[in-house]
Amino acid sequence: MSRRMAVVAGVIALAATFGSQTAFAQFYKGKTVTMIINYPAGGPNDIEGRIIAQHLPAHIPGKPNIVVKNTSGAGGIIGTNQLAESAPNGESIGFFTLDIMAQLLNNPALRVSYADFVMIAGTENPLVVYMRKDTPPGLKVPTDIMKAQEFKALSLNLQNSNTLNQAMSLDLLGVKYQAVPAYRGLKEVETAILQNLGQLANTSLPGWTGSAAPALGDLVMPLWQLAPRAKDGSTPRSVALPDLPTFEEFYASVKGGAKPPGQLYDVLRAYVDPMTAMFRTALMPPKTPDEAVSIMRAAFIELSKDGDFIRDYSNIVKAKPILVSGPDAQEIVATLGKVTPEAKAFLLDYSNHLVK
Repeated sequence: MSRRMAVVAGVIALAATFGSQTAFAQFYKGKTVTMIINYPAGGPNDIEGRIIAQHLPAHIPGKPNIVVKNTSGAGGIIGTNQLAESAPNGESIGFFTLDIMAQLLNNPALRVSYADFVMIAGTENPLVVYMRKDTPPGLKVPTDIMKAQEFKALSLNLQNSNTLNQAMSLDLLGVKYQAVPAYRGLKEVETAILQNLGQLANTSLPGWTGSAAPALGDLVMPLWQLAPRAKDGSTPRSVALPDLPTFEEFYASVKGGAKPPGQLYDVLRAYVDPMTAMFRTALMPPKTPDEAVSIMRAAFIELSKDGDFIRDYSNIVKAKPILVSGPDAQEIVATLGKVTPEAKAFLLDYSNHLVK
């Protein structure tokens, strides 16, 4: 009797699994999913998103089409608002660089909290700061930035994390520079660096390996990386950039000491850690049905094991993707609510006085 019950239970479980898979296949069969990318075409966010859009349908039951839609502007906020206001029917997904600063500084243009979105997956990405080698009096090694005359540091809008983590790092080093937070996307920044309208910029790992380094070649050199801290508080190099010093290593080489002291560094790390731990984020509108969420989260897990995807991603980014699961991504976003009011006030005052 027990054996018969076991067989029956097995048949029921198999039928349930088959039924679930069939239902999942029907959910997306014949549908088109719009992937909103909140930065312009050709930039690092777009490069990474299009590789994912190419391979993801094979891992979604029903194999829907995925159409990429670039909705740029306001440091990614326009695309973010558009996704938040999309119908929560499972047919819209975002692949974003989150504008963490907009939320921390209560930017009125951002009409949604990131915690309200449903996180599907993320990829860990360090940041890379790079500079023209011919910046007077010339850079032969990265530490020569300390000898540079006043130079222009190019970035996105004034309260964007791209601008602030760059400026805060430079201020911690004590170099003389002029902040130019005036660009819509990082591809425009690269063009300006090429034209020598500015000399220093920063970008994500895919932005460096897949765009800036190939486009600018020997004209520039990478200076340091900002990668997420480990759980023990240490600041290891990203596995994707084993030969590039961390900011902390760079700081120690020119200033001495284990790490920069004071509130400026503490605030920098308070938002850089969650940002780099989940730099690119796949997410769906608030209140998206659980069925769609489960399908998409499972699809990203399978995508991370796909040899063709890993090959294509690695060919462009020059490193294997470091996947963050949906639940982990949701937890990382939740940490934004733990940033203290004092840190937020400091950031707001800092951004207001950045351009003199």
